[in-house]
Amino acid sequence: MAVGLCWRRLEPSPPAAQNGVVRTLDEAPFVDPFSEEFQADPVPIIDRVRARSWLARTPISALVLGREQVHKLLSDPRLRSALPHLMRLQGVNEGELYDLVASALLSLDGADHARIRSLVSRAFTPRAVEPYRPAMRALAEEIVERFVGAGECEFMADFADHYPIEVMCQLLGVPPEDHLRFARWGDALTHVLSLELSLHLDEVNEALAGLNDYLADLIAERQRRPRQDLVSQLIAAGDDGDRLSPLELGALLGGLLFAGYDTTRNQLALAMTLFCEHPEQWRLLAERPELVAPAVEEVMRVAGVIAVTARVAVEDVELDGWRIPAWSLVSLSLSAANHDPAAFDDPHGFDITAGREQQLTFGAGPHFCLGANLARAEMQEALPVLARRLGPIALAGEPQWRPTITTGIFGPTRLPLRF
Repeated sequence: MAVGLCWRRLEPSPPAAQNGVVRTLDEAPFVDPFSEEFQADPVPIIDRVRARSWLARTPISALVLGREQVHKLLSDPRLRSALPHLMRLQGVNEGELYDLVASALLSLDGADHARIRSLVSRAFTPRAVEPYRPAMRALAEEIVERFVGAGECEFMADFADHYPIEVMCQLLGVPPEDHLRFARWGDALTHVLSLELSLHLDEVNEALAGLNDYLADLIAERQRRPRQDLVSQLIAAGDDGDRLSPLELGALLGGLLFAGYDTTRNQLALAMTLFCEHPEQWRLLAERPELVAPAVEEVMRVAGVIAVTARVAVEDVELDGWRIPAWSLVSLSLSAANHDPAAFDDPHGFDITAGREQQLTFGAGPHFCLGANLARAEMQEALPVLARRLGPIALAGEPQWRPTITTGIFGPTRLPLRF
């Protein structure tokens, strides 16, 4: 999506609610996240702006930086999902892809969102996820065994590209010979969440056609012969006779694939990168695997795979001395919230033993990540296996990174490790 960009010097900004006056978005400090300076190192820029104002403005949106305000606005009914809006801005406003995404939980709000969530949420509780943990652990062991003798690996290709998609396919009841196809479809569908959708539209539509055909056959087979898998559970999910429609079921399963695969593989890679930078924390995790739950939360706070989530204000929003006008695009910076010194001591430090407030990478409110318990379990089972089997780790070369601003998901495309 082409956007006219410019960098403006950050002028001093007085406190928002001075003498009871509500300030407007035009008065907020300006930040250009598309600039070379920001993309090279956004941390000092965000820290400098957040110290003066929890609200900033960018070339395309309001930008919310304070943890307290991000948390409040994630639950504010005056803000709605921006995903359909961002698709329309990129020229996708009709057709099978638009209909499917517009029916996904990530796009829905209000009663429609609550209805679908209530139908399927029982399949994603901690109790529902718990029985899958032994299989996750065994899979992590199996994948590590393929390369552990080499003393080095390219973590993305050797582990991260396999583990989460194979977990997802096992949950769905997809046979092993089809896992590679699901990985390719997941790679392509990730562009739906980005500002690069229009550049990859043919690839996305091809993946969607393949996935839809496959899921249609899979759903029909499970309707005839239910199994103990997630597809069968979602087909049977109901409340007083209410059931997911075929479009809703397809959107939910497609959403699990493109929202669950790419995020988890990159979050695992970000964890390994952090532990390379903090070898004493990696050693501690190997010695005390019971720390893995807080370790996962600290990883997601310090280096969360989703830096920003977007909303659209459907009416004027007044909060803590500022007014955001109706129909503004609102970027809620999960990353800035996770590093807010008002909420976290040593906000840029990494300590898996520190007691912290809840990180916000999974979001909050109605759109809190449906698969959060599944993603947590996957990481909690994989990291102790990696720590025990690999021993001390270090970078074996410079990682290669995906462009965060346009792709929406942060992480490496290549992560060479030695151990």
